[in-house]
Amino acid sequence: MAILNLEQRDIGGGHCEIVVRGELDLAVAERLEEAIDAAAKEHAGIVIGLAQCEFIDSSGIAVILRAHQRLGDQERHLVVCCPEDQVERVLDITGLSENGLVYDSLDGAIAAIEAAGAEPDAPR
Repeated sequence: MAILNLEQRDIGGGHCEIVVRGELDLAVAERLEEAIDAAAKEHAGIVIGLAQCEFIDSSGIAVILRAHQRLGDQERHLVVCCPEDQVERVLDITGLSENGLVYDSLDGAIAAIEAAGAEPDAPR
């Protein structure tokens, strides 16, 4: 059984970070999707913090990609930051590290969201 803990925290500018702790796989991916959906009701930009995520599989990646697309369609933005080494390797292998979705630091992720124009007052 996968162990997953999610913590949402406000990071200013109308944005939040969802910190992922544990394993993000098929058994718990829906919880991340629900957390993203809830955060998107109040925040224009969402950062998924993966520094404490020990494992990610294709279902976790799919949740992130779907949310990234869906939020982009709503003029909102979702990015990933600080992947743990093993998770970073998976993101590299899948090509996600090369498309502007993954950042090495929270500051870099926030800067990317702001540069993309995430508006805190965008329609929800």
